[in-house]
Amino acid sequence: MSVRPVSPGSPEVSGPSLDAASWVVQRGDTLSGIAHQLQRQGVPGTTAELIRALVRLNGIANPDHIEVGQVLTLPPRAERPRIDEDLVSVLGRTARHGAETFRMQVDEQRARLENALLRWVHRVPPEPAPARPPAVAPRFRQSDPAWRSERLGVSGEGPTLAQAGCAVTACAMALSRIGGTVLTPDALLRHLRASGGFQGPLLDWSAAGAAIPRRPRASPADLDCARVDRELDAGHPVLLRVVHDVQGRARQHWICVTGRDASTGQYTADDPATGRATVLVREGPALASLDGERVRYTSDGRMVTFDPGTTRRG
Repeated sequence: MSVRPVSPGSPEVSGPSLDAASWVVQRGDTLSGIAHQLQRQGVPGTTAELIRALVRLNGIANPDHIEVGQVLTLPPRAERPRIDEDLVSVLGRTARHGAETFRMQVDEQRARLENALLRWVHRVPPEPAPARPPAVAPRFRQSDPAWRSERLGVSGEGPTLAQAGCAVTACAMALSRIGGTVLTPDALLRHLRASGGFQGPLLDWSAAGAAIPRRPRASPADLDCARVDRELDAGHPVLLRVVHDVQGRARQHWICVTGRDASTGQYTADDPATGRATVLVREGPALASLDGERVRYTSDGRMVTFDPGTTRRG
């Protein structure tokens, strides 16, 4: 049975394992979903690294197609730290992660209470809740070895993702958040090729949303910071075109803005160049990197927003 690389349930893998080193493929399983489950169970490595390990260990010719009932050999789990210093380091990271998660939950609950109070005072009708992003929204790096050599364009005639794949990679992160699933840059690239979603090597935004079941409509437009704020407050990511200095020359780049803190005026964005978060602030009608960020970005007047759409059946 063929299994699509992107499905609404792919992050949550339900297939039982024969033992600690084996996995029986169930309906709806994908290699990316199995990799995420292994990460939760303590197997070290990024999603892309675990997918490659599964492909290598099981001689899988096509990572997008695994069979129901197929028994997969799993990568080895992490060894128990052998010295006290390693244990202290692990416990420290766990405690910091737990504290950050708790703080985010408290902030979210406080914001909900404040908004509910404002609606009651002003009799504002409640807004529909936005679609939930994955439990751990993915950050992708365009130069990840799992897809860095994939080429842009309907026929693969363009530059590689590593060279010029920031728009595709940023879009994959945005669609993963909107759809509540994991859509990798190479999976989005395959969808764009199949649907004619390129104009030469350039991404055709109108074709991107159909890569996930909700089929959101991507709309490029001139930058409007007030619109950015409304989209982020509604839980919708925004793609932002920026420029940065490369050996004295301005170079265009796309990043995925994921949230903002109205109290500090700071915006958080996922950067395809590094696979990490970066922080921006308002500078007049533009957004620019916070002082101290590793790469200095400044918006150049273009953005892409997403109409979240609805899940379509059939």
